[in-house]
Amino acid sequence: MKAKKQKKFTFKTTKPTGRYSSFFSIHHYIKIRKKECGKIDDKSPYRIRLMVIKKDINEDGNPNCKWKWIAIKKESKTLQEAKDFLNNNIDKIVANYELHFSD
Repeated sequence: MKAKKQKKFTFKTTKPTGRYSSFFSIHHYIKIRKKECGKIDDKSPYRIRLMVIKKDINEDGNPNCKWKWIAIKKESKTLQEAKDFLNNNIDKIVANYELHFSD
């Protein structure tokens, strides 16, 4: 009998490049199975935002988009603390929210 593979979030950090890179911030993307489903803010306190499917298409007054951004109340002092929080609570997050994935 095979053990079921544990789900977990993965993370990707991209730094701006080019002539005007100093004007832009670093992006920390949250992913599941190589598909983006959220972001972590670049500066402390590190806030977590996830993309979730709306329960009602007119929930926020925008019927053109089937998903919305939500912010998790947890604010972390370090980036690693935010990542650990997400992976420690992945079962609760997946149970409570239907995540929207972008390519």
